[in-house]
Amino acid sequence: MPRPAHRRAAVTALAIALALAPVPPPPAGAAPAAASPMVVAAGQRVPALRLPVRGVVVRGFEEPAGPYGPGHRGVDVRAPVGTTVVAPAAGTVTFAGRVAGSAWVSLLVAPGVVVTVGPLRQAAVAAGERAAALAPVGRLAAGHGGAVHLSLRVDGGYVDPLPWLVDRPRPRLAPLPAPTA
Repeated sequence: MPRPAHRRAAVTALAIALALAPVPPPPAGAAPAAASPMVVAAGQRVPALRLPVRGVVVRGFEEPAGPYGPGHRGVDVRAPVGTTVVAPAAGTVTFAGRVAGSAWVSLLVAPGVVVTVGPLRQAAVAAGERAAALAPVGRLAAGHGGAVHLSLRVDGGYVDPLPWLVDRPRPRLAPLPAPTA
């Protein structure tokens, strides 16, 4: 059943408004990506992060309801099991080991700033090692919905990593189908 004319007009108006809307400003204190690979969050310098795998973000960050409460403390990026997972930024490996049956890797990428990726079949790095940005840290293990989990902690608190990812595709509007009479 075709949409009523007023509904088509509303959808078209929304699409135009979204297309013309200004891009929201970067997080407070953020420096332009081209000017500096570092941005400021919670008083700490957070380096520009890269996706740990090529894929689509399938689950976003959900603010935890307290230190032990529910929430999703990172983002999930879909990829085939066995895909090489890379370091989102250069840093020192602070943890490379098993948690609940899967391997996870955490990197200190700036003072007070830690990124974690997993689940991995096994870690390809060891605690204390230095890892370059985009260096392999393991291969994606089965589980976790077929996705790599990426979390970002600043001074021990979880922060949404999406604003710091510099290589994820940006959304764009698709054209609306031609109205039918």
